Amino acid sequence: MKFHDIAVLIWDFDGTLYKPNPALFAAVRQAEYRTIMAHTGWTKEHTIEAFEKLYKKVYSSATETVARIVGIPTEDAAVEMENYFDRRDFLKRDDRLIELFQKLKSYRHIILANGVIARHKETLKVLGLPAKTFELMVTSEVVGKTKPHPEGFQYILNYTKLPSKEHLMIGDRDLVDLAPARALGIKTCLVWSDKPSAHADITLPTIYDLSSCLPL
Repeated sequence: MKFHDIAVLIWDFDGTLYKPNPALFAAVRQAEYRTIMAHTGWTKEHTIEAFEKLYKKVYSSATETVARIVGIPTEDAAVEMENYFDRRDFLKRDDRLIELFQKLKSYRHIILANGVIARHKETLKVLGLPAKTFELMVTSEVVGKTKPHPEGFQYILNYTKLPSKEHLMIGDRDLVDLAPARALGIKTCLVWSDKPSAHADITLPTIYDLSSCLPL
């Protein structure tokens, strides 16, 4: 399948621009726990119990789960959590990713992520991509909400002033990245998966396969 009439590529960050990394994701989860513990004084056991009662049951976003538990804005929770881990410790330059973006240079690129813009820029440098590759980065710092809330997606549509169908959302999570995009008429691509998704127009085993789905 090839997408046609796509002008803007919207990229999730973690687990999309790099292959899902269990060690990094474990570090992120610990950062979420430590943020809760710093605010509440709870034991780790109590913290995990409270987190698991809400995450994916009430809130799809882990960052929003942390924010709700400790009673702070989502964007503040995102910033605090980033103090407890560093993606750069788990990642390295990715020549195949660099080559992919060279192939896709005729497209506009925007990041829509649940992290912190400054940290994403630092991580892009490690991966070998200049931050200027992306004309816009949207996080809860910008819109006050994390995915799967629609605010970030709508912000991008308002920014580009292009029809929804001319955007392609690329992500690794069905319900967080793709479902809210699809609800707004944005085309969707699930990466790093061998299983078809009801929320994805196309599913790819790696991010590097994306160039085969777009006119170059």
